[in-house]
Amino acid sequence: MRKFISVLFLLISGLNVHAHLVAFQGAVGVMTWNQSFLTDDWITYSFRPDAAFVARIMRFDTPTGRVQFFAPQFDYLLKRWNESNYQANIYTYGAYGALYFENKTHGAGIAGVEADAESRKYFISAKYEKMWASLGPDFYHIEGRLGMAPYEAEFNEIASWLMLQYQYNPSLMKQYSITPLVRLFYKSVLLETGVSTDGDWMLNFMFHF
Repeated sequence: MRKFISVLFLLISGLNVHAHLVAFQGAVGVMTWNQSFLTDDWITYSFRPDAAFVARIMRFDTPTGRVQFFAPQFDYLLKRWNESNYQANIYTYGAYGALYFENKTHGAGIAGVEADAESRKYFISAKYEKMWASLGPDFYHIEGRLGMAPYEAEFNEIASWLMLQYQYNPSLMKQYSITPLVRLFYKSVLLETGVSTDGDWMLNFMFHF
């Protein structure tokens, strides 16, 4: 009952806990980020309020070929601020698993840090991650977002956001990408879709239960 009340309080306050890497304790999450040059799928289990185990599958296209990565991952919430009119978070994560490239499989590790801050009206986030592998090209990813809600949604309404996303992926087929997108959020379901300035599609989906 205490967990339910805590989650309900966060939802009513309009803060999007369901888009975060670590949700409420006991939550299971399904997250998938999809673009023409990069896909990233996570199944998460938040075994503590500040930590989660993840099964991760990632695919990215480079000028020398397609790379696939399969790994268990650990997510950790370094700091969370729950204020009356906003929430902010800093996460870190790391994984080690198998990288498949040019019909060969080798070990590879990835680590990242992510931060976000959100009110019912504004949103900002930043992410950096890097992969270490003995096979294939180096990979690191930088991403930033700015967003604004056209209206302040109540708990029983669909919340919508208009966002602008910037990505820098120097080792991928698409090194730079600027994508205007729409985020729709209702209770435990989040959907994002957009098209970059170069015409590349994007479709993201997240769900917690």
